[in-house]
Amino acid sequence: MRIFLVILLASSTLAMAQRPFLFQSRLSNGPAGKVHTLKNSLYLYDTVASRSFDHGATWEPMTTLVGKVCVMSDFTADIALAVTQEATTNLVRCFFSTSGSTWTQFDSLTLANRPTHIAAIAETWYLATDASKIYMFTSKLDSIDLGALSIIDLVAHGSDLVASTTKGIRISSDGGKVWNSINTDGLGILHVSGDNIYATSVSGVKKIDIANRRVENVGRWDSLASAPVSLDIDSYQGVIYTFVRGESYQLYVLEGDTVWKEVAYPLPGTTATVTSSVMTMDAGFVIINHQLTQGFTDSSGVYAYDLNDFTSVDIVELQSNEMKISISGNGFTLNCDRNGEAQVIVVDVLGRILTLQHVQSTVDAFINIPSMQSGFFGVIVRYKDNTVQRGHFLY
Repeated sequence: MRIFLVILLASSTLAMAQRPFLFQSRLSNGPAGKVHTLKNSLYLYDTVASRSFDHGATWEPMTTLVGKVCVMSDFTADIALAVTQEATTNLVRCFFSTSGSTWTQFDSLTLANRPTHIAAIAETWYLATDASKIYMFTSKLDSIDLGALSIIDLVAHGSDLVASTTKGIRISSDGGKVWNSINTDGLGILHVSGDNIYATSVSGVKKIDIANRRVENVGRWDSLASAPVSLDIDSYQGVIYTFVRGESYQLYVLEGDTVWKEVAYPLPGTTATVTSSVMTMDAGFVIINHQLTQGFTDSSGVYAYDLNDFTSVDIVELQSNEMKISISGNGFTLNCDRNGEAQVIVVDVLGRILTLQHVQSTVDAFINIPSMQSGFFGVIVRYKDNTVQRGHFLY
């Protein structure tokens, strides 16, 4: 049976009226707390780990995770991983969970260095440390040494492993046997969004061009004299956000893939603790763990900003458009009233990208969604001139 949906869209130019972040709680969970979203809930972890279902307002402890919680990450669609370490013995424990509430230990090893990041390719997962070692978990344990450098972050991009290090970017397409280099200083945390890899840096946000072995600037900072220090980066519904430190701690959104625009009022304080994950997306909310060491330290804590709250949006220009979706099999046929080459992004209610597809035409374009399940989905059609149409459907 074919389901036919007609979606009326508002294609508009929006001027965002500023709103403040909401202070949620004072929890820190340690001196280097990190926030992460997995298994449909928010986690804050360092010395211990806690989980929240209300965007950080209340928390429940994760008592089955033993030791200092170093890193948490998704592994497959059904399994999440967590790695802890005992401070006195350096014993590292590896846990998995299918629910996010109970964690089961499945492996252990002793490491002199601290585990920091997890990346997964197919059934293999990689554990990076704060030195030069990466541990590869398959049917057996193996290790990779990147030499005289320290690893800042590690991500998977398709079949590629990409590491941000103190000596630039390292890329491997064969599981870590051979590494290619992009020697650029000042890069930090990595983020994969669709086909792109972004990096924080001491001067704004960068894009990693693997094919051409180069690093590119992303967006203009028209409201600032120079690009600020980017502390963290994430995406929601295919749109890139970054949390920076310039004259203040400020959230920015990349508008039209060309210009960085302020989102919300700045957060308080003059100096805050920077970790490998101070920001995450939680069901349409930006969550920031803002632990201050100087200036308004009584305002330290977890903050949230609702990206789905449109009460403060002024519609400057409005033009009605029509998008038609005909669902069939593992996907749908898309018909827009405007025809052209575009990028089609499908996201779930948490803002996670389910598929990203380039189409030459937005008329009779079939969009494949692997393992399509029931739910509410958003569709973003971004044309080559950076104009956007948005819609949604229930399947």
